[in-house]
Amino acid sequence: MLLANTLKYIIPLIVAISLILIVAIIIAVIKNKNKNHVKVDEDFINNIVSDLGGKDNIKNVLVDNARLKIEVNNLDNIAADKLHEKSPSGVFITGNYIKLLFKYDSQLIKREIERVTRGWFYDTKKI
Repeated sequence: MLLANTLKYIIPLIVAISLILIVAIIIAVIKNKNKNHVKVDEDFINNIVSDLGGKDNIKNVLVDNARLKIEVNNLDNIAADKLHEKSPSGVFITGNYIKLLFKYDSQLIKREIERVTRGWFYDTKKI
């Protein structure tokens, strides 16, 4: 009889705690998704394109892990010092590739650069 009375109170308590945990997890997932969709304004994108030597100098845009990897036609046309200001976490230049790390979502920046330049690039592979 004592066990039945105890279970009568424990089971609703376990269910309530489980529901609270599920709601907390759902809220955390929703907040995390919204963080990745930071609004990148048009001026920011236009400045990046300009610092990369203009839209005619950009050959390809890729995402390599969290970094933006941009292939350019001519390294002499880029403004590396300005890119360092916008990407304080690092600007890495290897061959004709420039890797930038931003606090924003790299996929979002890639899409916006593609929108501003000649049109959409069709090379979607990750390097």
